[in-house]
Amino acid sequence: MRAAALLLCLPLLAGLPGCASIRDHRAVQKPESHAIAQDVPGQLQKLAYRSGQANPKDSRFVLLDSGLDALAARLWLAEKAEKTLDVQYYIFHGDQTGALVAEALMKAADRGVRVRILLDDIYTHQHEEGMLAVDSHPNIEIRLFNPFYYRGGDPLLQLGQFLNDDRLNRRMHNKLFVADNQFAISGGRNIGDEYFLADGKLDFIDLDVLTSGPVVADLSSSFDDYWNSEAVVPARAMPYYKEARAKLPAIKQVLDTYRNELESSDYGKKLKSRDFESGLLSGKLPAYTGKAQVIVDPPDKVDGDTHVSDLLMGQFAGLGLSPKKEILVISPYFIPGKVGMDWFAYLRSRGTRVRVLTNSMAASDVPLVHSGYARYREDLLDMGVELHELKPLANSSPKKTRITGSGSSRSSLHAKSFVFDREKAFIGSFNFDPRSVLLNTELGLIIDSPAVAEKVAEMTELAMSPSYSHRLSLKRDQGETKIIWTSQAGNNEVITDTEPNTTWWDRMKLEFFMLLPIEGIL
Repeated sequence: MRAAALLLCLPLLAGLPGCASIRDHRAVQKPESHAIAQDVPGQLQKLAYRSGQANPKDSRFVLLDSGLDALAARLWLAEKAEKTLDVQYYIFHGDQTGALVAEALMKAADRGVRVRILLDDIYTHQHEEGMLAVDSHPNIEIRLFNPFYYRGGDPLLQLGQFLNDDRLNRRMHNKLFVADNQFAISGGRNIGDEYFLADGKLDFIDLDVLTSGPVVADLSSSFDDYWNSEAVVPARAMPYYKEARAKLPAIKQVLDTYRNELESSDYGKKLKSRDFESGLLSGKLPAYTGKAQVIVDPPDKVDGDTHVSDLLMGQFAGLGLSPKKEILVISPYFIPGKVGMDWFAYLRSRGTRVRVLTNSMAASDVPLVHSGYARYREDLLDMGVELHELKPLANSSPKKTRITGSGSSRSSLHAKSFVFDREKAFIGSFNFDPRSVLLNTELGLIIDSPAVAEKVAEMTELAMSPSYSHRLSLKRDQGETKIIWTSQAGNNEVITDTEPNTTWWDRMKLEFFMLLPIEGIL
């Protein structure tokens, strides 16, 4: 089968030569490295453990529901770092905000900061030449998780590999940005314009958390586990690495041009006005305190034989989080499956209120996944689960930059959170679907803080309100059951019994997708 896949090779993208391959990624030599100790002095350590903190054993949490603040926070950490930057993402686009983050990492490396960048290999073919050039910087190392053996990114080539190797369907979905082992950003956002309100066509409504304190060491430990795992390969093992190294000066110039163009734009001026450190120190960006626990899939989940108790979902279940009054579920891709349905039925049998926020079909960036959710809606509503589907245009005001969207483009939910009885909250990369449970690796924080839980609940309830979302209900008439969508437009209540903001053809495709036996890979 590998020989058959080789026949599919076509010329590589980005001007590199034709089809090539890397050696067996598990045989590639890669030296181990680890996070620095948290007691290493530095400016970020002083900020993380500044005087006046109530309990040094507590961690601190700043919720980043604004796309501008989320980008400003990453740039601030890159600027302040003195020793190390550890960056782990499923997607790192080469667009304007991606270039801005890349340039900030490059500047840190120029100052002598050790920069470790760990990327899932699913989209790296889009900018492989630039990635290899960046890796040639003496203070930057890039590693790829679960790499494609044959390089090039051609659709036929990738299809051949997928058919040949089931492991390629298992991806690293973690999102993490750690500076000097003192501050970390984790949550739902990847790196790219659509995650930071800079796209113009699509705005992802998302949630990250900036964390300082003891729990950051556990996040760094999770990074080290992935960085040193058998599932990664150094970028220097890629074909044409030597040729790409010569292009580092040109890459620096391109990144500098991107930054200048962005800074002169309206978006860049808004971003510059976000003095993140000032907001943090003044309390304009409120910091909450409490305990937190990292739950993360092991990197060897990629092999497909990890025991369920070791998986994130198994760790989640082991915590015994069983809300008595209410649970809020925020998931852009929501496919509960049998286990999820049984859990919701159990909660409802005890009188627990279950409220779910997910995307409407028109708001979803992956309509195929919506079909996996749609087949559960009637049963969920029947058992008393409250369903809210986000509208594609969540707000008419372009001034909004937080969880209700910017209003200037199509909004799509991307945040992944749970709130348990307004006492504890989960914020991470985990979607409530089979892919997150069984295939992809995921990362998140369980935060034991009523203040954080209440704030996430407030954000969620705003997004659930009829101005921003549809509330679903059932209507039964002469033996026929229909789903009803109710929302608000201005002062008017809007009620419909068809998928809102969709065409006849959209709905036909949904009906067809619902017939396919593909739930396990959605």
